[in-house]
Amino acid sequence: MLLLDEQDVLQVLDVGRAIDELRGALGEQARGQVQMPPRQTTDVQEGGHWLRISQAFLNGSGYMGFKAMNRAAGLGMRYLINLYRIETGELLSVMDANWITTRRTAATSALGTHLLAGDTERTVGIIGTGVQARAFAAAYASLRSLDEIVVFSPRPPSRDEFARDLSAELGITVTPVESARAVAEACLTTAVAIRAPREPVFEAAWLRSGAHVTGLSSVRAEAREVEDEVWRCSDVVIVDDRGTVSQSGDGRAAGDAGVDLGTVAELWELEAGAVGRESAEQITLFKSAGNAMQDVAVAVGVYNLAVERAIGRDMGAFPAIKPYA
Repeated sequence: MLLLDEQDVLQVLDVGRAIDELRGALGEQARGQVQMPPRQTTDVQEGGHWLRISQAFLNGSGYMGFKAMNRAAGLGMRYLINLYRIETGELLSVMDANWITTRRTAATSALGTHLLAGDTERTVGIIGTGVQARAFAAAYASLRSLDEIVVFSPRPPSRDEFARDLSAELGITVTPVESARAVAEACLTTAVAIRAPREPVFEAAWLRSGAHVTGLSSVRAEAREVEDEVWRCSDVVIVDDRGTVSQSGDGRAAGDAGVDLGTVAELWELEAGAVGRESAEQITLFKSAGNAMQDVAVAVGVYNLAVERAIGRDMGAFPAIKPYA
């Protein structure tokens, strides 16, 4: 069993590998080779603390695993993935999943954006300047040639720093603006990657012909990104996972507003070409809330690269196997 800490994962996991592993898993999903039981989130009796467990089985490639994540109020989040080989049942790796979560979120949202945004769009707007916003920018720039990124954060120093850092890192012009509305006015394609508050930050009134919006940070039931009317105004709505999106604040609100999430297409269908934008004038929406398949798929890439590069600590055969009599 290979033990991989956060620095080990950082050494091997780049955005390109995360996207490649995700696309491979989406192909398995299209072939009916993925199993994902509903994830379970339990709030403990003392408010602000919770534990979430999610599982996935990639029957095509032969891996299975689960991610455990927990929040301790006032302290932060912890992420852990256990990766197994299906055929033998052996535990291949226990790995810190902080960066796996960040990279798979970026890969998923960037892929959905790339497949839905207008073909000729070379500018993207990002609302947010945190780790996830930076990861999204890198992932999207790896999929599409960009001329400019327009960014807003409520804190001017954060957006200025984001613009300076990402311009140098990606070799793309990054322009900070003073409002979320200014982002939507400057770009037909917008990603909402801010730490999701309790009220939407993207308004339906900002939509225009050909617009695309991606929401990638509203996961918890109380968190919001886009107004309900954005869902109703969109000609094409795609989610990464109906089950997890229905648990998010935006998904719950959209359902209450009359959107039938049970009929909304998922990312694997978009990747397979079964659904998507049909004209330059359509308004499109992609909502990502994450799932275990994404986590396990990226973990497989991390594990294989770590083995190849002799990174991590080999803990031997763990846990012990009890022979079946």
